Amino acid sequence: MERKWLNRILGKEKIPSTVAFDEIDSWLEVASKSLFHGLSTNADQLYEEISKIRERLEQHTSELHDAEPDENMPPQIAKIGLSNRDKMVKHLYSLTEKMLIPAQTDYKTVLSFYEKTTSSINFVFDKSSRTIYYVRSLFPEEVKEVITDLKQLKTALDQLITPMKGKESQIMNLERASELAVDIKEVKSRIEKEKENVCALEAECSALERRIEMEGERLHAIEEQEEWTRFKELETELFSMKEELNALESDVSKLFSPINKALNLLKKQDETGRRTLTPETQRAISSILSSPIQALGKDINGFLLSIRDIIEEDASSLKERKRDTTLKWIDHLLHSELSSIKGKHEGLQSRIEEVMGKLASMTILKEREELEKSIVSAKGQLSRLQGEVARTKRHVFSLEEELIEKKGLLSEVLEGIAGKKIDVEFDLLTIHE
Repeated sequence: MERKWLNRILGKEKIPSTVAFDEIDSWLEVASKSLFHGLSTNADQLYEEISKIRERLEQHTSELHDAEPDENMPPQIAKIGLSNRDKMVKHLYSLTEKMLIPAQTDYKTVLSFYEKTTSSINFVFDKSSRTIYYVRSLFPEEVKEVITDLKQLKTALDQLITPMKGKESQIMNLERASELAVDIKEVKSRIEKEKENVCALEAECSALERRIEMEGERLHAIEEQEEWTRFKELETELFSMKEELNALESDVSKLFSPINKALNLLKKQDETGRRTLTPETQRAISSILSSPIQALGKDINGFLLSIRDIIEEDASSLKERKRDTTLKWIDHLLHSELSSIKGKHEGLQSRIEEVMGKLASMTILKEREELEKSIVSAKGQLSRLQGEVARTKRHVFSLEEELIEKKGLLSEVLEGIAGKKIDVEFDLLTIHE
């Protein structure tokens, strides 16, 4: 179908005003044929002429290579001339070897052949002008033949591109159009890949959202279970008992605080040698000072009695007022319900250990914690993926903006080629709405 369309257009040699993007290469071929009308016929004729000139140039180059200088030529001039003759022959052979006559007659091939061959000829004329001068002094006729061939070759090359003269801007636009078409296809491909990536990421997000929802329902179901209610009750009870235990220990510390200064003084006197306490009294003082609540677990009354005896026996151990106050408070402690406080403390500790044991044996907390961790992890993954989706969508938008820009450029370039408005059908290209 496309070939029939192309043949029909080629026959009329008209540039169509409408082109589907996927047929842009065919349109450019038609446009180049129309723009460079007669180029093919002209090239075929000149290729043959250039081929003949090349053959003559090869022959004349060979003759130059084999020529012998005049015997009367001064040796130094002959030496310079022969040395430069070798250089010139080398350049000429290189030129003829590289001058491969193309089989194609399209504008790209013709232009490429023209530029490469002209560049080689210019090298011989411009870069080797001094070389030619020296060689001409030895072999004037041979050099004249070579120069004539080169000039004829240059004239033929100029005639070769005559159909393209004055159409430099169209040639540039033809090249630019091909590049833009490739760019547009590449951008379109990148858009499609990025959109596929977005779809994949959004599918992952949906899966994570379903997982979070399902695990949230499981978490709610756990909290509705009787075992969870029992767990919370025990947890509340444990908290309450720990608060009560802390309050009790605080009260015991306050209960013993009035004698702390006296005990510290006795301890210091013992450490400095002013007084010698029995090991039993030392242990009693240290125990009460470090932890009154722990001292309750020992022979607290025995501790207090031994301390009271020390204070009573040695009137100089404390100042009188402090001594009387301390003795009175020790008596107060001896008559206090220290044993019941001790029992209450032990009871609370025992119950706390019992409740903690029950809590430790309940698996529901572990199940709940695992679900909570899983939900937190899934939410973190979801947030990361959602950020990636947003970034990818921004990239897609940027690519679509680039695609729109390149579409506009392509239309402008095609109009520059045809010299009229060209409607390009981009139906198959992805453009954001």
